[in-house]
Amino acid sequence: MTAEKKNKYDFLNYLLGQGDAMVCIDARREDVDVPKLHKNNPSLNLIFNLNFRRTLEVLPEGIHATLAFNGKPHQCVIPFEAIWAIYDPSMKQGQVWEEDFPKDIDPLEFSATGGQAPTPELKKKTSAKKNLPNPDRPKRDRSHLRVIK
Repeated sequence: MTAEKKNKYDFLNYLLGQGDAMVCIDARREDVDVPKLHKNNPSLNLIFNLNFRRTLEVLPEGIHATLAFNGKPHQCVIPFEAIWAIYDPSMKQGQVWEEDFPKDIDPLEFSATGGQAPTPELKKKTSAKKNLPNPDRPKRDRSHLRVIK
C-alpha cells in the first residue's frame, strides 16, 4: 500500500471511529462504480458510517459499500485513487489531497459553490460581481421583521 493510500485509509477509519465521514470522489474515473446518474460528477460527496444497515468495507484498495440512491441500493466500489477529500460532515476536521483533486475544477470556484462542481449556472451565481453592491437595487427595509417568543 502506498503512503498516500495508507494516509487515506487511516484517516477514513479514524473518522468512522468517531461517527460520520464524508468522502469526496471523482466519480468519472473508470474504476469507480456508482449509479449512472452520478458517473459524470467530479465532486460526488458520499457519507459513510459504521452503523449503516447495509454492507460497508474499508479495504486497503478502497471502499466497498452498498448505498441507497433515491431509495434504490447500489453496490459502490470506490478506489482510494478516486478520493480527493475526506472530512467530518460537522466540519470539525478534514483533509484534501491536492494531487488527487480533479484538474478540471478550479479549487476557488469549488469552495465558492459550497462543494459543488462548478457548472455554468453556478459560475454565474458565484461570480465576483455577485458580492459587489448593486447601485440599481434599493436597500431592503427590514422594519417588518419582528421577534417571536
